[in-house]
Amino acid sequence: MPGATPPTPAAIAVVTAVVYYLSVSLPLGIGMAVGALAIPESRGGLVSRGTRSLALPAAVIVVLAIVLQFHAAARVTAMTVVEYAALALSACGLVAMRWTHSRILASGVAIIAILAAVIPNIPLTPIAPNRMATTILTTTHLLAAMTWAGGLLILGTTAIVLRRNVSQVFDDDRVATDWAQIWERFSLVALVAVGALIVSGTWLAWNHVGTPSQFFTTSYGRFLGVKLILVLALLSAGAYNVRVLLPRIRVLKRDGDQRGLFHLAAQHFPAVVLGEGLLAIGVLTVVPFLRGSARTEAGWPSAGPFDMSTFATGLALIAFVAVAMWAGTRRSVRPPRPSRPAL
Repeated sequence: MPGATPPTPAAIAVVTAVVYYLSVSLPLGIGMAVGALAIPESRGGLVSRGTRSLALPAAVIVVLAIVLQFHAAARVTAMTVVEYAALALSACGLVAMRWTHSRILASGVAIIAILAAVIPNIPLTPIAPNRMATTILTTTHLLAAMTWAGGLLILGTTAIVLRRNVSQVFDDDRVATDWAQIWERFSLVALVAVGALIVSGTWLAWNHVGTPSQFFTTSYGRFLGVKLILVLALLSAGAYNVRVLLPRIRVLKRDGDQRGLFHLAAQHFPAVVLGEGLLAIGVLTVVPFLRGSARTEAGWPSAGPFDMSTFATGLALIAFVAVAMWAGTRRSVRPPRPSRPAL
């Protein structure tokens, strides 16, 4: 188009990074949903079939990610080739999933997606303990984020796709039961992912930010602040799911109210989850801007080295987060039976 401004290198880099994160998140979400969360199609599961309908679009995104990554790569190494091969294998698995409901194939796609994310961070030579700890926690942080984001995006989108064909699924007991099981199981996956994000994110923030003021005085700190706000919004939505929606689902399921269960689990809950998925995309969009360190920008020295004191502090943090997560899922009182879910 005459006069159109070409995209800047920074914009291209952000798009490339976001597409790459989606190329791991989406196969992971699809594989997880079909392979572990949803009722198998061999037992009448309908949500699994709807999830598999997203396999081809996800495969296209994976192929696009390979092309963009190859174009952006300064040089192609042996590890890069292995990473591209893993992504290509993931795309092939997604294509195969479109025509087969094998749970083994779905689980394989999820595992391959995880390997594709881990491969770039595998050190080929011995490294110092401090760098090893940072590498492990960075990888854990990304995997937890992409597991959470992939599950949210795929489950939310699947629900919206199924809702378009209301005549076939409305008041279907199988759909209501399927979604109720999925939300229960995914809540556990999300809980583990959130715990991993908190622990690894605390370490990475301490590594890169020296004082609270650096959140405002450095570009790294400001982008990290935006990311934290989005994550807090995600955590708030997740807390609403665990403390409000899931207890309602349990009550409706226990009391045999299939109509109410369908409205809540198959219509209202997915809208909340899809909103969380969009927030997760926002988080992934901010990540490419987190380059360097707020400490470096502010002229501060690097964080202290990894030692036994740091290790002990990390263990204490893990224990605290685990207890807090466990306590957050406990219900001290029986949730009231709603006469009709608030939609």
